[in-house]
Amino acid sequence: RLPTAGRPPASTLCPPLVPSRFRMAVTVTLAATLSLLGPRVRPSRRRAAVASSSATGELRGLLQMARLKNVPMGAALVAFGAYGARHAPPRPPTMVASQLVLGVATTTIVTTGSMLINDYHDWRGGVDTAETKPGRPLVTGEVRPETVKLVLKWGYALHLTLLCLVEPAALRLLVLANTLLTYLYSVHLKPVTGVKNAVCAGIISMALGLGAT
Repeated sequence: RLPTAGRPPASTLCPPLVPSRFRMAVTVTLAATLSLLGPRVRPSRRRAAVASSSATGELRGLLQMARLKNVPMGAALVAFGAYGARHAPPRPPTMVASQLVLGVATTTIVTTGSMLINDYHDWRGGVDTAETKPGRPLVTGEVRPETVKLVLKWGYALHLTLLCLVEPAALRLLVLANTLLTYLYSVHLKPVTGVKNAVCAGIISMALGLGAT
């Protein structure tokens, strides 16, 4: 056995890769994402959805649900924030470019993911029906609810992976707060007048702040 005297503590030899506060934030995001599973879909609704779905049709339906037309706007907010901070203390161009790409990527995932969450919860809650929203992919059965949940789980797993690359830690928390606010808006706050407007304003300002930072 090697002598232990004079050896540095184990925490110095193997420092934690992720700060405890950040691990806690990631845990909260995972819990919020897993809550999308919710109660099991009733068999009758599942059979109706499976009957008319196909791989190509589901992909087309998912793209429709994601509302990709909103992606350029989200990316533009990050770019505007970066432009507004152009007089900040200079940093290496590669670092600026990589952080800008990460900002656009995380914003895109949150934007499209929130649209999927919105449609899923509206369908599950009975808001979107054949009478109210006859063209929605979940209502027509073009997309299965299980597929939506699967895409969301993998999408937010990618989001968390990219989030670990964002620097500094304060900026990671900003992205995490934006993600949680978007989720809360889509699931709980959308019907609350006034509050939903404030949340939307906060989400937009956070996207600008992400680019500026």
